[in-house]
Amino acid sequence: MKRIKYSILVIIGLLMISVTGCKDQVLNKKPTQSFTEQDIWNDIDLVKKFVWNNYNALGGWGINASGGLDLPASVTDNAYILFDYGAWATNTGNLSPDNMGTWGNRWQDDYSYIRNTNIFFNRIDEVEGNDAVKKRLKGEMKFIRAWCYADLVNLFGGVPVIEKPFELNDDFKVKRKSYQESVNWIVKELDAAKDMVPKTVSSNEWGRVTKGAVLALKSRVLLIAASKLHDPGTEPSGSLYDYDKSSKWQDASDAAKAVIDLNQYSLVDVTNWKEYQQMFLHNNSEIIFAKPHHPQYRQRYSNIDNVNTPNGYHGWSGNCPIQNLVDDFQMKDGKSIDESPMYNPSPDSVYENREMRFYADIVYQGATYRGRKTEFYLPGGQDSQDGPEYWNYARTGYTMRKHMDESIDFKQVNPTTPKIFFRLAEIYLNYAEAQFHLGNEGVAREYVNKIRNRVKLPDISSSGADLLNDIRHERRIELCFEGYHRFNDLRRWMIAEDRLNIDAKGIAWKKVDDQGKLSLNGDLTYEFITAQERNFKKRMYYLPIPRSEIEKTDLKQNWGYK
Repeated sequence: MKRIKYSILVIIGLLMISVTGCKDQVLNKKPTQSFTEQDIWNDIDLVKKFVWNNYNALGGWGINASGGLDLPASVTDNAYILFDYGAWATNTGNLSPDNMGTWGNRWQDDYSYIRNTNIFFNRIDEVEGNDAVKKRLKGEMKFIRAWCYADLVNLFGGVPVIEKPFELNDDFKVKRKSYQESVNWIVKELDAAKDMVPKTVSSNEWGRVTKGAVLALKSRVLLIAASKLHDPGTEPSGSLYDYDKSSKWQDASDAAKAVIDLNQYSLVDVTNWKEYQQMFLHNNSEIIFAKPHHPQYRQRYSNIDNVNTPNGYHGWSGNCPIQNLVDDFQMKDGKSIDESPMYNPSPDSVYENREMRFYADIVYQGATYRGRKTEFYLPGGQDSQDGPEYWNYARTGYTMRKHMDESIDFKQVNPTTPKIFFRLAEIYLNYAEAQFHLGNEGVAREYVNKIRNRVKLPDISSSGADLLNDIRHERRIELCFEGYHRFNDLRRWMIAEDRLNIDAKGIAWKKVDDQGKLSLNGDLTYEFITAQERNFKKRMYYLPIPRSEIEKTDLKQNWGYK
């Protein structure tokens, strides 16, 4: 938390607004550079822009706020990041207070936006303007502040909860609240915000906070709080990490059901994998809250297509799906590759008869992508290290298809793919998991099967531990490459020690002759390879607080870190 006078932060924020370019410009105003603190809090239109600029707190595609290079999937058993933009410190177990890797600015960024929201609440009542407009802006800022605290609490455990802006002479020796106190505060804020924002927005306001977004965040926060990671009996334990409400699973269930009961969202009906893929490219009935992207706004590392398309198409092959994920996609009969008679591991058939989400999410050897079949093989494959921009070839033999808009030339046109924060499928799975822990297995199966039936998979009929595993499997597949779901799930279920100590595997395709030597005219074959050795240390269930923050504030460091 930097000791910067808040008027400076306000002016910087407005300068950022002028760069990003909101559509409804304010006329007859002084140049942005000359705005004073008093200008801002005397003009409701400038306050609106201040609020909208703080939506940047919600983040973008990547872990690092600067862009979408390292997707959160790249620090899980779903993907491998080709170049080290900071994720490797997590993957190799080298995360420390002095080496935060891609998480380096997370604490600071969240508290910077929290400070902006506190400034807003300190000044908004003195601003002249329509009361309904001000109420809505308050609801949006409550949501943004709750989002930042939810992020901090999820990553670090209990944190200092600050509700007023600091001045230069204020005491910075704040203390961390307990995890449970922090969660209770977030829930209280969201309960207030839900009645301050509209239930729906017009198309030209898509991306602004709605009641559904507020309730969805509450659902996610309470599901994480109810999970094993926060049981008092697990290690690490103590007030900074524990959540022991006896009603925790009922609360998580009620929060998810509140979103469902809005009767405002519905699963998109699809008949094939292409329709499922398209679901992530445009607004639809399933999306609860998302960040839209305008084609005139270009940020180099936010071009999700450029970062993740194979090198043969002049992409960067950035966040590569790994074999560990590929093998978890079921066959069309709803069985695993180990159980289904439909699975054939031969080179010509290894990707046949998979469920539709596999084809919508993964670019694999021989897949038709952007008008041609991919060539991940050596020698001569266009998408291998023999292809153009060889340094960008996919080390795992796969690239992402989910979120990719194949209808555009991403080198010429900026993608408009929305960054989805919440959609109904997540809420169904939240509800299913909570209902399972409440002993209502029939309801849990019902909501898992809604997700499976949408992609033409048969019902599950499992119970007990097998049902819980089916719920977890469905979350991995349905929500893969979407935000922090997998990262959060592995930690809150406390299975990261098992899953993230398994090396990231890939597949190497080759054409070989009768002697087993590489040949352009040879037969296609493959072998499994290790793309990255992985190491997850138990202390990494929580991130370390950066050393610089500890030195400034004397906060207690997280368990396991020095």
